[in-house]
Amino acid sequence: SGTLLWLAALLVLFGLGAAPAEAQQAKEEIVIGYSMSLTGKFATEGSDVHRAYQMWAEDVNKEGGIPVKEAGRKLPVRLIYYDDGSDTNNAIKNYERLISKDRVDLLLSPWGSGHNFAVTPLIEKDGYPLVLSSAGSDAIFSRNFTHIFETTQLASNLYNAIVDYLSSIKDQVKTVAIAHENFLFTQALYDSVKPKLEKAGFTIVADEQYPLGGQDFTSLLTKVREAKPDAFILINIMPSSIYMTRQMNEVGLKPKFYAVNIGPMYTEEFIGKLGPLSEGVAETGFWHPDLPFEGARKFFDSFVARYKKAPSTDAAYAYVGVQVLQQGIELAGSFGHERVNTALHAGKFNTILGPFQYDAKGTNKEQTIFLAQVQNGKRVVVWPKN
Repeated sequence: SGTLLWLAALLVLFGLGAAPAEAQQAKEEIVIGYSMSLTGKFATEGSDVHRAYQMWAEDVNKEGGIPVKEAGRKLPVRLIYYDDGSDTNNAIKNYERLISKDRVDLLLSPWGSGHNFAVTPLIEKDGYPLVLSSAGSDAIFSRNFTHIFETTQLASNLYNAIVDYLSSIKDQVKTVAIAHENFLFTQALYDSVKPKLEKAGFTIVADEQYPLGGQDFTSLLTKVREAKPDAFILINIMPSSIYMTRQMNEVGLKPKFYAVNIGPMYTEEFIGKLGPLSEGVAETGFWHPDLPFEGARKFFDSFVARYKKAPSTDAAYAYVGVQVLQQGIELAGSFGHERVNTALHAGKFNTILGPFQYDAKGTNKEQTIFLAQVQNGKRVVVWPKN
């Protein structure tokens, strides 16, 4: 009986070693898993990422699935997801479960730089390719990982449009105040933009950090008001820009130029709640449906039709991520991890944020940088001039 067991083990071993294509031919679906902040302090952003993932899967399945050459046909997608409650430890546990218990074929990313920084070592170790939704901190891509891929603009590039714009109106703006939220991504943005502003000749007259998820900014804004800045730059995640903008009005802070990192892109939450107070607020240009890229307006319209709300840029990045992953699967002709990973490094991908082509670190060689502003109750692209 021992010999029979040994022979059976050998058959299983050799079968497993030779069966990737056969296994994919036998598969009836591609199972893709992710963890998402559906509750907790990141729920505003995480819920929109979740909506975009769900919309993509539904649309793919309406078309019969993703063409997989090794399977010889299209395969539908099935998503498995767990709520991490905006807690990084929960996110790590969720991905451990998806990999070891659910044995998903592929993975989608959680929301945000903090969560992605925390979970990617585990995912890298297990060899899953991961396209990161809304994770632009440069630190994520400086660890020599070979299985991660960017969707957002890098933090080190993202504020170039604001610096360029302010430099074009130096006759009006000479002093700048900055407030930034204590979070991995916003810290990376702050570390990038402050020296760029100083190098461009602007004087930083106020420089404040506030706690993650802060809501009461009266004291901070009073300090900024007393510094009399020409421009005020808020480097935030949601929803602090809503509180900050409202309280600016209450303390009488009215700079010539006011920009937030994230705000008007959440049309209902920011413009809808603030009304006239949102008018003229500038915003970092992450994504916009008016960008001249194939499918941008269609994505916007489809999201609105399905969810009765405009998609945030977090939703757009999530959609970019699944667009890239789907094209990677089609290019590889497989959903095997290394085949898809190789295809993602080698391919050129068309998305609602323009072209994507990855370097060895997994960062996009093409970076679309722009500036938006609320005008007449709508978020519009205003910079650069072209």
